[in-house]
Amino acid sequence: MINNKRMALVLSVLFVSWTLASCDLLDSLDPKSVSEKRVDLLTGKIWKVDSLIVKSDVLSGGVSTITGQTIYLNRGTLEFKNPSDASNPGYNAGYVFHRYTENGVEKVDTLAWVPYNFNSGSDNHITIFYNTPNQIDYVAGAYDMYFDVLTFEDKKVRIESWRRETINGGSGGSYGTFRRYHLTR
Repeated sequence: MINNKRMALVLSVLFVSWTLASCDLLDSLDPKSVSEKRVDLLTGKIWKVDSLIVKSDVLSGGVSTITGQTIYLNRGTLEFKNPSDASNPGYNAGYVFHRYTENGVEKVDTLAWVPYNFNSGSDNHITIFYNTPNQIDYVAGAYDMYFDVLTFEDKKVRIESWRRETINGGSGGSYGTFRRYHLTR
């Protein structure tokens, strides 16, 4: 009789332990924010840039005139560093290293990123900061783009964004830059 009670107790403890180890249950007990989930998925891995689409346009009177478009296939890799790393560029941002080859020359672009909309703090975008020439700070004064998250899966991420700047002189138009990244691992 005592052995049956011990066995029932052991089985109960094992069942409860297994249930608590379930990701869904743990996530509901201590839910992660969207930003935390993005950091978990993007960091600690190297992402292949399957394609990078870059466009530029002039938007005037509601009409977009594309002035340039480049599609890069197999454009190297992106490595997102955790914003909480001690070597981060500040402002709660992490580094992003884009390694690629251009005209036979290996290049590394060092960028910064945050897993949310840097301007508003909301989780509806990922912000990537493109360091401008002769700029020391990777975030302040950098060219920031707020990327819409189109696909966010374990082995595939797709983000895109338009960045617009008003044309000086009161024309009412704007210059635009577009980027779409297709990343896989």
